[in-house]
Amino acid sequence: DVEEKFEGTFADPTKGGVVKFADGAEEIDIEFDDDAMFTVDVTGQGKLNLAWSTSFDGEIADKDKSANMDFITFKGEPSFNKNGTLYIYADKDSFLYQVVDGELKAVDAEYDEDYEAWKLTTRTLGRYVISDKELDLDAINTVEDDTDASSSTTDGGKKNPDTGR
Repeated sequence: DVEEKFEGTFADPTKGGVVKFADGAEEIDIEFDDDAMFTVDVTGQGKLNLAWSTSFDGEIADKDKSANMDFITFKGEPSFNKNGTLYIYADKDSFLYQVVDGELKAVDAEYDEDYEAWKLTTRTLGRYVISDKELDLDAINTVEDDTDASSSTTDGGKKNPDTGR
């Protein structure tokens, strides 16, 4: 869905999608319902997919079942021409992480009392996790996969003979 002359809010937050920024737009606040806000200069910015979701991510939540987690995922991982300030609304005593290549990483963010949100500078919007407790990232990111590596060969362990070619 292309929203022409986008100025910073979604009429229907579930709609999202590809947006074309208004001609002459400069610094704007893009509001993602009551979950986040991104302040960025969109001068000369091309179309971006700003679709987002707060759907539960069971795969990530299963990494630490003792934590209560909320999620905000920017589905298209939009990357802007300029850095902006992302505010993710959460409690002050929460912890903010980002999912990068399937692993959780601590986010370099500070808590902004005025916005009651985690505040970070970024160009690309990704996948974020808000946890009610601090997570042991070393333990979470080194969870062994249940598959047996020795059974993953497709040739049964046989050597392919040299054909001279």
